[in-house]
Amino acid sequence: MFLIYNYLSGGNLERFIQERSKRPVSWRKLHKIAMDVARALAYMHDECVPRILHRDVKPNNILLDNECNAYLSDFGLARLLRNSETHATTDVAGTFGYVAPEYAMTCRVSDKADVYSFGVVLLELISDKKALDPSFSPYGNGFNIVTWAVKLIQRGRVREFFIEGLWEKAPHDDLIQFLNLAVQCTAESVSSRPTMKNVVRCLRELRPPSY
Repeated sequence: MFLIYNYLSGGNLERFIQERSKRPVSWRKLHKIAMDVARALAYMHDECVPRILHRDVKPNNILLDNECNAYLSDFGLARLLRNSETHATTDVAGTFGYVAPEYAMTCRVSDKADVYSFGVVLLELISDKKALDPSFSPYGNGFNIVTWAVKLIQRGRVREFFIEGLWEKAPHDDLIQFLNLAVQCTAESVSSRPTMKNVVRCLRELRPPSY
């Protein structure tokens, strides 16, 4: 048996983020990547039968073509859910830094765990930090990109979160809403996180004019 993929010459999102300093920052391009991944997850969670939980959403598993169209890949850890099921109980799988806290603690995984992982990806997409960035070490264990984002928002220093140049090139209100959406996706309370369908709707409202 063979698993066949299209060849995507843009590499993965992890490499795109690492090499971003070599190319101009485009709010339109970042938004497009976020929207593509959100739509893929919304389809898996709400339209597939049975529903699909990816369980390993991270930049390394998001592939790009030459036009920065994004494709969610690597379904090796995916779990299927019947429509009557709200969650699955399973051994914890995924990548440290992207795994939802309730999943790590209880082994109960739902679509909201994918929402959490997606939120972490959004935070990485618009900042110069990794999920578990070495610069967070002075803050102690448990400090990650999520707590860093919340800290800056609470202190009224949101501008410091964004990669260099993005604040000058994109509408400030849209960037702040994008950041708030990412933080909402990574809320500790599962019920406070939006569904991926709602995430797609929110991202549509932030669509850049030149889209």
